Amino acid sequence: MKIRFVLRYSTTSHGQIVSNFLKKVKMPYDQILEIVGVDTGPLEDLLHDGKMSNSSREQITWLEQTLALTSNNWKIVVGYDPLVDCNVARTTKTTKIYEPLRHIFEKYAVNAYVSTGGSCGHFHHDNSMSYIQNPIPGDQTNLDGFFMHRVSPLEMETLLINLDGEVVQRSVVHQHGREAM
Repeated sequence: MKIRFVLRYSTTSHGQIVSNFLKKVKMPYDQILEIVGVDTGPLEDLLHDGKMSNSSREQITWLEQTLALTSNNWKIVVGYDPLVDCNVARTTKTTKIYEPLRHIFEKYAVNAYVSTGGSCGHFHHDNSMSYIQNPIPGDQTNLDGFFMHRVSPLEMETLLINLDGEVVQRSVVHQHGREAM
């Protein structure tokens, strides 16, 4: 049996810790899918002076504490901002937001990070996890559509479906973040 879900979230950061969430979904064979939502907007403070503000620190602390309490097979973090920049010239924004969170994701064995679009296309694999970026108006692919995620005990499949109902891209994350496209 596979669990299917669609993540819906606003693309606007509200800058408050209340926009974070933890959702646990029971799966077959006594497994649990944990979806952790974090407001990445306050992390933008790292751009201005290179120092971590109180709101940035609160977000990172909340995320670490939440992930430390998880012990299940599947962990997916959902955020507003893309954390990966695949361009040759790295931008300051992506580097400063990506690095602190990447360390946390690796430490707590996060399987995937889902966000709005970025410069990597829709799927990117880095070390032991996958970054899944929702299509947004005006992105480089100019594709309108949505993701459907299916999670089974051994893999998470993400399908990018266009407005005609056709699957245009597919990504599979195997347990512990191994991906096949």
